[in-house]
Amino acid sequence: MFKPTQTSLAVLSAQIGATVTTGYAIAALSGELASEDGWYQLLPDGEFSAIDGRPFDVPGGKWKMNADIAARLIQRAQLRANDLVIDYEHQTLKAEENGKPAPASGWFKEMQYRPGKGLYIKPAWLSAAKALIDAKEYRYLSAVFPYDKATGEPLEIQMAALTNYPGVDGMDAIASLAAKKFTTTINPQQGEPPMNPLLQQLLAAIGISVADGAEPTAEQGQAALAALTALKTKADSAEDLTTQVAALKANPGNIDLAKYVPIATYNGVVSELAVLRQQTTTDTVENLIEQAHKDGKVVAAERDYLTQLGNQNGVAVLKSVLAARPAIAALSATQTTQVKVVDKVADEELTQEDLAVLRATGLDKTAFLAAKKAKSA
Repeated sequence: MFKPTQTSLAVLSAQIGATVTTGYAIAALSGELASEDGWYQLLPDGEFSAIDGRPFDVPGGKWKMNADIAARLIQRAQLRANDLVIDYEHQTLKAEENGKPAPASGWFKEMQYRPGKGLYIKPAWLSAAKALIDAKEYRYLSAVFPYDKATGEPLEIQMAALTNYPGVDGMDAIASLAAKKFTTTINPQQGEPPMNPLLQQLLAAIGISVADGAEPTAEQGQAALAALTALKTKADSAEDLTTQVAALKANPGNIDLAKYVPIATYNGVVSELAVLRQQTTTDTVENLIEQAHKDGKVVAAERDYLTQLGNQNGVAVLKSVLAARPAIAALSATQTTQVKVVDKVADEELTQEDLAVLRATGLDKTAFLAAKKAKSA
């Protein structure tokens, strides 16, 4: 991890949107205010310095910019809750001294690194500032950033300003004010300053653990943003549902009864359907047993057993049991209404055996008696 030793703070002015000379020579940060895509160069790539020769407190007199440094700067900006201000003439830094207001000319938080060109920002200009820029009344952009005095590496982008005095009169005084207001003291033995405890607690609350004295990695920063976005989405959804429920409770007459029914009505229908199903099952079981009895497949003693079988296992099982039984002709004959009943006329002439024969054969009693008399004669 990058661990600076001593830091200082620079206020670096540059004209906006131009090609920048970088390398070991003094950087001439100049150019016309122009941007085709809304992105403006804030710091050049490689080693660079201001037109007044700064930094004077870094060995070699150069600041540095590369992909790794830019990634740290972008990560720190993304972890900020608020956008970064672009004011006029660094009045934000001078407000305590001169008592004047410090209006914003624009705001930014989006930053990107472009290899060979450096760090770019995408400002959202206020209308008044946009008019001044279009009229070329302001042509330069000045960055404010603390940097490691041992390496010249920028540590954080803190703000920017519109100015017409890039790196000349008053720059040291502004840097002094900025250092007093923003620079963090770093213990060389401890490396980087400890992370804000509140930020550490916030990350821990969403399941991201950062060791004491360490900074969140880029991956942890992205994970934190994703987690917070997901939590906000859930919160918005819960709020919408709460609002819908409250609206329904306040005005239940708006419910479409063609699609929804009251719960009491639904429960009543379910209960009635269960009763009807039970009645249908009972009727069907009884009908099956009665028909089988008539067909000679069931005797009276079996009715209770078969009824329980049908109620417990269903009509299909009962049907299969009864279908497998053969019909007994004798049972069918004695249980039908088609059997002729022998009159009691002249019963005194018939024995019990005679009556049984008549019932089994269905013969006419008179013809039977005649045949019996003829045989006895």
